[in-house]
Amino acid sequence: MGSKSRVIYGLLLIVVLFFISGNRLSGQEKVNISGGIGFPEVLNIGIRYKIFDQARIGLGIGWWPPSTSGLIGWGNIISASGDFYYHFGGMSAYSNMAPWYIRLGLNYFRIGWDSGADNTVNSYLRLGRDFYLSEDSGVSLDAGFLLHLNYVDETWGRWWFPALGISLFYRFG
Repeated sequence: MGSKSRVIYGLLLIVVLFFISGNRLSGQEKVNISGGIGFPEVLNIGIRYKIFDQARIGLGIGWWPPSTSGLIGWGNIISASGDFYYHFGGMSAYSNMAPWYIRLGLNYFRIGWDSGADNTVNSYLRLGRDFYLSEDSGVSLDAGFLLHLNYVDETWGRWWFPALGISLFYRFG
């Protein structure tokens, strides 16, 4: 087993332990775990923690499998993110958190190639909404843009890309 696989399995174990001990971690819906897909997070798992009335912080890790051989082939894609969520607007029957949010994040993105790897650091800003399915679960959708922070093209300057995601979440408490 490679070191990258050990890191992914270790992080999965941590999320599972949070899941199992969730009621001890939270009394007032303070902790959410999630799984989703998006860019730049790729296939991801994450955890969010309520820090005050309408704000949360989150951490996530993502992975995308290597491509098969072809015109454009890549190795594993790894992503790690840290986020700040500010909730506003509207009310939900299932939560005291407002359903709309602004998400500000920082992301590390590594893509492997046959000739090496590209490592980028990105910042993103998104607008999103939580759709509660029950008192304990829901779906988050968000979209916005990201900016490469450590790469500047001589002709085009900094690169801007769309940032978007969908995730299922489970909340404790």
